[in-house]
Amino acid sequence: MATHTMHLQAIAALALLEGKEEAYSLLGYASPSLREPLQIHLENSSAQSLQALYAQEIFSGISEIHPAWLLEALKKESPRVIGVILRHLPSKHVRYLLEHLPHQKVIQLPKLVEAFYVPNEILNLIRRRFERHFVPLKMSHQIQTFEFGHLYYLKIEELTLLFRELGLNELALSLVGGTKTILKAILNRFGLREAKEILSRVKVFDSEDKWLLNDAKYSILELGGEELGIESFLRELGLKALAKAFSRFDTFLFEALRQKLSPDNAHLLKRYLEEYRGPLSSEKITKRRTLVLSSLRKLNEEGKLDAIWTESLKEKAA
Repeated sequence: MATHTMHLQAIAALALLEGKEEAYSLLGYASPSLREPLQIHLENSSAQSLQALYAQEIFSGISEIHPAWLLEALKKESPRVIGVILRHLPSKHVRYLLEHLPHQKVIQLPKLVEAFYVPNEILNLIRRRFERHFVPLKMSHQIQTFEFGHLYYLKIEELTLLFRELGLNELALSLVGGTKTILKAILNRFGLREAKEILSRVKVFDSEDKWLLNDAKYSILELGGEELGIESFLRELGLKALAKAFSRFDTFLFEALRQKLSPDNAHLLKRYLEEYRGPLSSEKITKRRTLVLSSLRKLNEEGKLDAIWTESLKEKAA
C-alpha cells in the first residue's frame, strides 16, 4: 500500500513539472479506481514533492535498520547532519531516536525547513558516509522465488511476526506424542484461540521425523529457568528455531538480519548461532529452512506480509 501511494505521488509530481493543465489531463486516462487518489495527489503535490520522494528513496536502506543501531551511529554526527537524516526516516524511527538521543543534540537540531531543502548532492554524500556504519542491504523486489537467504528483505515488524510463528511451530513440535496432562498444562497458559491453533499444529506435525520432534523438545528444555511471558517465550523459541536453519556460510545473512533486529533479539540470535552452527547435517538444516519458508507463506496468506512478496512466495510453494 505504501509503495502504491509513493508511485502515485511520483506520477503526480512528475506531471506537474509539465504544468498544471497538462498534469490534470492525465485524469482522463486513469482507471476509475485510480482517478480519485491521483487527483488528490495532484492537488497536494508540487515540484518540490519530487525532491522529497527522491530523498525518501535514497534513504530507504537506512530506514530498514532498527533505530537502536541508528542511534549509536547518530551520536557521532553533528546536529545538522542528524536533522537531515531524521527528516527522511519513518516517523516511528524518528520518535525513538528523539527520545534516546542526548538532550543537548536534540535542542540543537535544525528547523524542519532547513533539513528539508538540502541539495541532492549533499543528500547523497550524507547517505553514503552514514551507510558506512552498516552492512549494505542488497535488496531487490524483483526476485522470482523467496529463499531463506532473503529473510533480511523483510521489515522489522514482519520479522517479529516470523519469530512468533516459528515459536508456535517449535512448541507444537515439542508437544507431539505428549500426554493429555502435559498438553493441558501447556495449553492452559494460552488463550482459547491460540490453544486451539497449537493443538491443530500438533496434529499436523504428528508424522514429522523423530529427530525433529526431539530437537524441538530440546529447544524448550534449553530455554533456561528464567520466567518468561508468553510473547517473550514464543519469540525466544522462534529465534532458537531460526538459528537451527543457519549454516556456517550464512555470515552475511546474520549481519544483515542483525541490523534489523533489536539489540536484545540480535544478541539472542547470535548466542544461539554460536550454539547450533555445525551440529545439524545439511539435510536437517534444509528441513529447518523449509519450516521457516512455510511459516512465511502462512503469514503471507493471512495478509501479514508486504503484498510485494506474494508471487515469489507462491512460486516457492508450487
